[in-house]
Amino acid sequence: MQRDYEILYIVRPDIEEADLGDVTKKVENLIESLEGNIQRTNVWGKRRLAYEVDHLREGHYVLTDFQIEPARVPEMESSLKISDTVFRHLIVRKPVLKPGAATNGETPAATSELEAAEPEVTEPAAAEPEATEPAAAEPEAAGPEADLEPVPTTAAAADAMAPAEPGAEEDEE
Repeated sequence: MQRDYEILYIVRPDIEEADLGDVTKKVENLIESLEGNIQRTNVWGKRRLAYEVDHLREGHYVLTDFQIEPARVPEMESSLKISDTVFRHLIVRKPVLKPGAATNGETPAATSELEAAEPEVTEPAAAEPEATEPAAAEPEAAGPEADLEPVPTTAAAADAMAPAEPGAEEDEE
């Protein structure tokens, strides 16, 4: 049983655009020799790489959609690894569309990634009023906590307890 795949591969930048069709035809012939079916090929053109690969800074990007038996994919990858013209490739199995799934151009994987990225919105719990002054509590026993300084409860008290900034003394002169 054949499955849907796509391959994104990068062709060496020293290949002329006129010869790029020959390279894409070789990749398509490789797929067909492994009893696969080409659905479409989209040449993206010459683009800059995200990082240098084998002393190359750019390459011709090509995306091809095809169908092939899953057992044939490793054969295809081993052939592409020894290619003189294709220096990077990535083969990805496309998700199986369920009957009645939307076909608006988005792949279901992209839709599920978006759903996973969006947090689920829930109703916020009723906010409890914030206490401005902590309730006075009787200490159970005087322990090591008895030596701690009191925590300021207002912004003015926090400013009064904050250490002076190093440059503040110079400004006052």
